[in-house]
Amino acid sequence: MQEDNIKAWQFFRNPAVREFTVPDSVTCIGNHAFYDCRELRQVSFAGTPETLEQSAFMKCSRLPEAVLPANLKAIPEECFSGCYSLRNVTIPDTVQTIGNRAFFHCAALPELQFPAKLHTIGISAFERCTGLKTVTLPEQVETADIRAFSGCWNLTSVKFSPGIQKIHKWAFADCFRLESVNLPETLTELGEGAFMNCASLRQVRIPTSLKEIRRNTFLGCAGLSQMHIPEHVVRVGEHAFSCCPELKKLAIHDTTECGGSGLFDNIRLLHLYKNGCHVRIEISEEKAGDENLLFRFWSEKDSVRRKIFFRQMKNPAYKIPLSVLMTVTTHEENSIYRNYINHNFKLVSQFLMQNQDKENIDKLLQLEY
Repeated sequence: MQEDNIKAWQFFRNPAVREFTVPDSVTCIGNHAFYDCRELRQVSFAGTPETLEQSAFMKCSRLPEAVLPANLKAIPEECFSGCYSLRNVTIPDTVQTIGNRAFFHCAALPELQFPAKLHTIGISAFERCTGLKTVTLPEQVETADIRAFSGCWNLTSVKFSPGIQKIHKWAFADCFRLESVNLPETLTELGEGAFMNCASLRQVRIPTSLKEIRRNTFLGCAGLSQMHIPEHVVRVGEHAFSCCPELKKLAIHDTTECGGSGLFDNIRLLHLYKNGCHVRIEISEEKAGDENLLFRFWSEKDSVRRKIFFRQMKNPAYKIPLSVLMTVTTHEENSIYRNYINHNFKLVSQFLMQNQDKENIDKLLQLEY
């Protein structure tokens, strides 16, 4: 009589297991059933077992291929973790869940075709899969969990599903070759350190659905050269853009709360938006160490103190004005900008004319000084 399952730990570290065909009578492969079978080179399925349990093939370090049985609904926790030689995995369309650390450190795996019904990718599911080069998430995947693709050093491209809602902390941390990400409009949560140390990342578009950029999100993204933080982002966390030496240009609204001055560590060109005004400030190289003043100017809400910082920044080391675009207003709190136009009328008017900004030219001419 054939058994209807392979028991837990049944072939644990058995060096005699080199090729194995799962009988068609088997409906379940127990936890750790082939754990650390280092000589296992081939596994096939005569039938269609519907259940694989935790760590079933963990540390089968010489297993090159896995064609998973049809009707399988979940790849469990640590199922193929540490299968360093695994180069090809066929996942049936029925799979909806890939569990925590399911393919952790499968370093030889070059690509994956995710099933269309997949909706859950667990914690560290593909962490340190250093052979992965591209990832395309199916439409039903709503969450990339903690460290889901962390340490995938050769990953260059990620295509997010239009249904993605949450990218948890460190999900793509240490993906050193990742060059660009296009975050979809469905995204509502971007976790701490989500793209930390993605040193090749050069372009990021922040979707309108995102309200917060959390701490360390883009820390160590050495290739990031400019960033526009839209008005709908209400908060930028501490060190969200720290250790980004090429980040020279920043556009930010004064309604956005900043968790720390690390955001301004390397900024040379600031586009500040306040009460309908757009001010461009460029800092010369000799003032490269005085980012704190720029942070204080940006974060100061008291108009009198803001005037003080503004006057400080008018010293010769700051290239004000290089160019200033004003949406002109007579609001009292904007008097520093009106005074600035007054003292630099020629430069401002030239800039507006060059940009054919008729509306602001008309407002400029109507001002009473």
